[in-house]
Amino acid sequence: MHQPIIKYVIWDWNGTLIDDAWLFVELMNEELNARNLPQITVDDYRHYFTFPVKKYYEVLGFDFQKEDFKEVGYQFIQKFKKRKFEANLFEHSADILAFTKKLNIKQSIVSAQENNLLNQTVKHYQIQHYFETISGISHYYADNKIKLAKSVRKKIPYDNHEIMLIGDSVHDFEVAEALGIKCILFSKGHYSKKRLLRCNCQIIDNHSELEKIYFSRI
Repeated sequence: MHQPIIKYVIWDWNGTLIDDAWLFVELMNEELNARNLPQITVDDYRHYFTFPVKKYYEVLGFDFQKEDFKEVGYQFIQKFKKRKFEANLFEHSADILAFTKKLNIKQSIVSAQENNLLNQTVKHYQIQHYFETISGISHYYADNKIKLAKSVRKKIPYDNHEIMLIGDSVHDFEVAEALGIKCILFSKGHYSKKRLLRCNCQIIDNHSELEKIYFSRI
C-alpha cells in the first residue's frame, strides 16, 4: 500500500463523528415552545445553525434584550448534559478512525463544545484511544474555535499540506483556512450541503470516502 499524503487529521466532533443534530433540535424546540416561538425541523436547523451560536438563537426569535444569552445557553447545556449519551456515532465513524490509525495517521479532536463535556462524551463511546489530544473550548457558548485550533496546530510536527481538518460546518472551513491546512466537510451534520457548497473545499456524504482522499493531492 502506498503511503498516505495526509499525516495528521484534526476532527470536529458534533455533527462530524457523532450524529446529534436531531438532539439539538429536540432540545431547542423545548426552549422555543416555552417562549411561544415556532418549532423547527432538522432541515430548518441545518439551514439556520451558525457560529457564534448567539446569532442562531436570535434568528429563531430569542430576544436578548429581555433575557441574558449566557443564562439561556447555560440552561440549554444543562438539558443537553442529561441526554448527551442518547446520540450515536455516525455509521462509519469508528471504522474510519480505526482505518486512519492503521495508516499511522495521527488524529485529534478540536471542538466548540466545552472541554470537560467533550472529553466525557468521547470516552463514553470508547474511541478516545484514537486521538493524540481531545480539545474543547473553556465555556458553553460555542462562539469560535480558531484560537483553540491554532494552539493545537503548534504542537503538530507536520507541514500544512500534510494536515487535514474534517468538519461539518462553514466555521470548520474558516478554521482550516486560518491554519492554512486542507479541509473536508461532511454533509450529514449540522449544516446543509447547500450551505457547505459555498466553501472552496471537498464535501463528502460518507466517512468511507476518506479512505481514498488520504492518498490524493486535493
